[in-house]
Amino acid sequence: MKAMPVEPNLRAGLAALAGAAALLWAALALPSPLAGIALDPIDRWALSVLALALAALGYAMRCGATRFGVLAFVFLTGSGAQLYMTEALWFPTLHLKPQNGREWLMVAVIALEAAVALRALRRARPGWVLAEARRRLGTARIAVYFAASFMLGVPLLIYVWRGAYGAYLAHVAVTGALMVLHLAVLIAMSQVRSPIRGVHRVSPIVPATFAVLASLLLAQFAFEHIPHDEDEVAYIFQARTLAGGALTAPAPPEAAQAGLEAHLFEISDGRWYAAAMPGWPAALALGLVSGLPWLVNPILAGISVLLAYDIARRKVGQEQADLVAAMMASSPWLLAAAGTLMPHTLTLALMLFAWWMVLRGGSDRTGLRRLAVAGLAIGWIVATRPLDGMVIGAATGLWILAGPGGSARRVMAFGAGLLVVVGLLLAYNAALTGSALTTPFGAYIDRHWAPGADAYGFGADIGAPGGREVIDLWPGHSPTEAAVNVLTMAASLQFDMLGWSIGSLSLVIAFLLWQRPLRQFDAAMIAVVIAVVAALALYWFADSYYLGPRYWFLASFPLLYLSARGYEALRTRFPGRNEEGLVRIDSILGLCCIFGLAVFTPWRGVEKYHRYGGYDPQLRDLAATGLFDGQVVIVAGGHQAGSALFLNDPWLDGSAPVFLQDTGDLDTEALAAAFPGRKVVRFVAE
Repeated sequence: MKAMPVEPNLRAGLAALAGAAALLWAALALPSPLAGIALDPIDRWALSVLALALAALGYAMRCGATRFGVLAFVFLTGSGAQLYMTEALWFPTLHLKPQNGREWLMVAVIALEAAVALRALRRARPGWVLAEARRRLGTARIAVYFAASFMLGVPLLIYVWRGAYGAYLAHVAVTGALMVLHLAVLIAMSQVRSPIRGVHRVSPIVPATFAVLASLLLAQFAFEHIPHDEDEVAYIFQARTLAGGALTAPAPPEAAQAGLEAHLFEISDGRWYAAAMPGWPAALALGLVSGLPWLVNPILAGISVLLAYDIARRKVGQEQADLVAAMMASSPWLLAAAGTLMPHTLTLALMLFAWWMVLRGGSDRTGLRRLAVAGLAIGWIVATRPLDGMVIGAATGLWILAGPGGSARRVMAFGAGLLVVVGLLLAYNAALTGSALTTPFGAYIDRHWAPGADAYGFGADIGAPGGREVIDLWPGHSPTEAAVNVLTMAASLQFDMLGWSIGSLSLVIAFLLWQRPLRQFDAAMIAVVIAVVAALALYWFADSYYLGPRYWFLASFPLLYLSARGYEALRTRFPGRNEEGLVRIDSILGLCCIFGLAVFTPWRGVEKYHRYGGYDPQLRDLAATGLFDGQVVIVAGGHQAGSALFLNDPWLDGSAPVFLQDTGDLDTEALAAAFPGRKVVRFVAE
């Protein structure tokens, strides 16, 4: 008896129901109802990936594109399985040997992806596919593409520190093989019918809204609206001081000073302040006044998407501007930065705003005013991250001078706006350090480390005293260390920028290999990336372990712009026989963006950012209940000092509690005398 076929709509419904069940199970922060097994956060995340994959399969089946749906399913689950087996903290490292039964299950998922990919490629005539690829892309350039992708697939620094070069090569080989596997699935997708029957434009408001919402979710659930880095603690403190209408607060009582010591906190000449650059605390102060400091960065992220879209639209047209906006809104790197209390999203928004004003600025009075406003924005970057501001300021000034309609008059207008903010920064420096040319940060480092220890350039005395283990390989700073740092930052970029399992830089590499001829703006963006990378190579410290290569953050828009141009180069070489062919390619790009937004970003939130550095909202939540009102609270317990100190009011008055870190020698009697009427208590954090 012949089996009756299952209707496509029924199959789609079953897949959707299975996806909904998995998603519901993943969302529950309760023990699993199956065999009493408790689900870890990473397991709930894995089930949410399964739910997404089943939803994609069900949608494709409903649209009559079952083969595409099967390939999308194995791509999402296989790429997710690779993340499951990746060590998330510090430097991402794939577990070459599965560590438990669940990781062996992930190996099976990847094996399923490989089996489906091989079957799909056999149906698509692999000989013909390879011949077409060689003909349209060139064998040598294909080899360069894979060599670059593989080399950037693994962070070099950790293996140099360990002296484990064999392990490094093994990880490069395995990671490269997985990249090829995931890419093979995407190639197979290009040969089957797509569930998307047409491409419809959406307003740039849509990706901007996604960026705001996604970063708000990260801020709420991963970062929990608290600092996760010692710099953020300093930023919050200085923002509170500025919101209170002062540059500094009175020095706290001597009995409490030891308990208030923290990175960048300075107590001198009867004053107390955070020795951070003032640009970001000034912006953060606006959020503190409204009671919503965690909202500042997500709003700036949405504004950045809109500005990036319009800049790209003016330079390369609306279609590629849509791509830039979509990739920015789904970039785990940008979304994570926007979920924190760090300054990088502000500097990106200011840079894009300045460039947007330059594009609209002419030589008439209105145009010159716009250029002056652009100068104000770049000046704000200088007051936030000085080296970033100098690099981008120089690049922008050169653009205004040598670009279309360039003139000395336009540069002078830009420079006038820049000098206004720089003048305010010099006054700020003089007020805090006594010298307009000495920043509070520079004075702090010289005092607590050694004069010139945080300088740029090469030298034996540059760097943190005693070193910082893996993140500062050797004493001083040398060209060799700079090269290792650059390669490590580039590997971090390959991993974090878009979160794609085929490599976040895949389209940038494609642009460099296959986009011809270059537009003038293409060359300008390449120059900006080179300038940012070269300038930061001279700095002894390469931070890629918290928010990816955050020192390269201002290169994010140029890199995503070049990614859009690289995609256009590939689409030009593989145009498809008809409109549906283009839709197939575009739907693959959309799937990659969905993976970065809905799979990679939550994985980062679950496995890395949540409680990163030991920062915990416990004290904040208890303080909100009024439990500590009117008390001096000595906090003991691991990394809870930062979680406590950021709660302090700079003036230490009123009924708000005073939090001190337990140094082991705080005198409770002296504290009681220094804070009359307050009870001194000890709190041991869990």
